[in-house]
Amino acid sequence: MWKSLLVVVVSAPLSVAVGLAFWVAQSWRAGLIACFGTFAVCLVAATLLAFFTRRLTLVDVFLPVIFSVVWSLVLMPFSLGADLFTAPAAIGSGMLLTWCLWRVYHEGGPNASADRKWLIFPILVYVYEMLPINIPGAFDDYFALSGDLACVLLYQLVASHRGQFSHADGVNLNLK
Repeated sequence: MWKSLLVVVVSAPLSVAVGLAFWVAQSWRAGLIACFGTFAVCLVAATLLAFFTRRLTLVDVFLPVIFSVVWSLVLMPFSLGADLFTAPAAIGSGMLLTWCLWRVYHEGGPNASADRKWLIFPILVYVYEMLPINIPGAFDDYFALSGDLACVLLYQLVASHRGQFSHADGVNLNLK
């Protein structure tokens, strides 16, 4: 967990330094792209470090929402007229990922490693929504968030009825 926080703390000065270096070497546009690119890579690295943490803490659970809000505030001035980024979609995907992490955090017993496989799709949608690339129109955001919400709801349903499904192995399931 502390590694993830360290990456977040170091990401701002590192991204500014890389942005200034590219600005001096190339142009201000290259510096701006390098700054945001470095910041995005640091946020993705911090999220992945939080995902691969063996034991989740409450800070790990709420990091996706914090990252998405910070990233939305950083990109807000640059996406007002250009439609480069959809902040509600990024924050919504962070909330859904936090909901899944909350469930894994509270279950944390012997099935904790099995429950992490449910995090793959919410993490992919979260990383996709955090990218400063937007397909024109809102279809991609609605499509990604509705699929993510369906996955999260399915995970919540299966996790809440785990005792009822534990005897079915999928091969000998009577579907009549």
